[in-house]
Amino acid sequence: MSLSFFFERPSFLSSTSSTLSSTRSDAQSAPPELERVFDRICDEYAEWVVRAGKQLPPEWSMPGLVRTVIGDEAIHIPGFIKDSYVDVMLYGQNSWLCNEVFQFLDLITS
Repeated sequence: MSLSFFFERPSFLSSTSSTLSSTRSDAQSAPPELERVFDRICDEYAEWVVRAGKQLPPEWSMPGLVRTVIGDEAIHIPGFIKDSYVDVMLYGQNSWLCNEVFQFLDLITS
């Protein structure tokens, strides 16, 4: 898996110092780079779900599950997405969001 897109300085990183209100307005037009990183995060979580012996219910998609766990606005915040990606790459199933995904899966499948 090539991670070169992640290490390039995408245009959306320059907006991280914006105010909360402008961050919210930027969320409506999130750059495609954020969606690509979000997709990679979902792929990693899907792999960890399988490795942990858990199963995603058929009515859920991994992107839908992650959006439910973190909220729709969070996926449009560049710093949040970047930190989540680094966290899962460094800590795998022990990353904070992966643990949240596991807990939510346990909740909806029990």
